[in-house]
Amino acid sequence: MLSSVQLGQMAFHVLQMDYHRPFVDGKANRANIEDMITIGVYNGEIPPINQTDVDIICDLVDGLIQDYGVKQ
Repeated sequence: MLSSVQLGQMAFHVLQMDYHRPFVDGKANRANIEDMITIGVYNGEIPPINQTDVDIICDLVDGLIQDYGVKQ
């Protein structure tokens, strides 16, 4: 599992790169995030990651969207 710092960094990277779009019912596009993480793992850009880590990253992104609003 990733550390809390790595999870936070991944969540902000997802937001910066717009991997969370297009929104699905006002929430992050989990399928797109998972695809981009899979590509990152295969390319050696990010360390191995498990599904729990991916779920936490998606939940963090959803929380930020909820707290700060959806900017289209």
